[in-house]
Amino acid sequence: MNLLSWLMTTTSIILSTSLITSTTHWLMTWVCLEINTLSMTPIISKQHHPRATEAATKYYLTQTMASTALLFAATTNALSTSNWEVHLTTEPTATTIITLALMMKMAAAPFHFWLPEVSQGTTTLTTLTILTWQKIAPLTILLTTHNKANTTLMLTSAILSVAVGGLGGLNQTQLRKLMAFSSIAHTGWILATLTMAPNISALTFMIYTMSTTPAFLSIGLSTTTTVKDIGTMWTYSPYLMMVLSTTILSLGGLPPLTGFMPKWLILNKMIHLNMTIEAITMATASLLSLYIYMRLVYTSSMTLMPHTTTMTMKWRTAHKKHPLATSLLTMMTALLLPLSPNM
Repeated sequence: MNLLSWLMTTTSIILSTSLITSTTHWLMTWVCLEINTLSMTPIISKQHHPRATEAATKYYLTQTMASTALLFAATTNALSTSNWEVHLTTEPTATTIITLALMMKMAAAPFHFWLPEVSQGTTTLTTLTILTWQKIAPLTILLTTHNKANTTLMLTSAILSVAVGGLGGLNQTQLRKLMAFSSIAHTGWILATLTMAPNISALTFMIYTMSTTPAFLSIGLSTTTTVKDIGTMWTYSPYLMMVLSTTILSLGGLPPLTGFMPKWLILNKMIHLNMTIEAITMATASLLSLYIYMRLVYTSSMTLMPHTTTMTMKWRTAHKKHPLATSLLTMMTALLLPLSPNM
């Protein structure tokens, strides 16, 4: 991809997401979502590989289907209420369809099937963009319409997402697919309190993004693709091994680290609202994801996997400089938990 094409697509993605955070008209929202999808598709397929083309096709079809459903629901609401305002959507059927469409865009269960395949078919940094930046637009719309959304639907999807994210990752050896299932599980935590405490959901997304970014940067810098590859990461760079281990433990939500904050706040809010059974179910289902994270940490920092292939060893590859963002985000991932009493 030449510089002009890359600049055009990147600008389109940033501008469309930024406009969605400020627009109040459903038609403008739909246009921005479509621009976002059309800009992301060539970035996914830029490798000119059959897997990349397949991933781009799946991404495009899924996102277009969700956008079409959203436009249909917005039109139905406009026919019923005579307005196109996002925050004045009151028609119950339209609200439900819009919520389902946005859940499909965020890859929340049961509309999660496209995300692992798309993540595996593209590059590491593109996968990072799909798992973090591309969730901003649908999450913003959900936050705008949170007081009209169906709480039962949100909670059902949240519990299902946490369970599916844990179960799906158990059988994975590919890191990008594994991180996609991790994203599905975290999407469940984001949706859990969306209708009751949207500020906690926004905080959960911010901390998830903060934790996932250094993990993906470490994976990209060390050119690892499978769980087996990270077993030799300490020989390539002990620094990256420490970064990856810290961020993965934070993603797992262990208490000394920042990743514990959103889960603590969410479970506390749910129990405060007498949703004890739902809170216990989500906490139990998240143990599956915690097992996956602990397996990754054990592989990366506590053992050296057998290396029997004839490929060039990791520590003989060209040295890549470690960006400052990785260090800064890792510190934030590990040290922000004391701020939680002030939230």
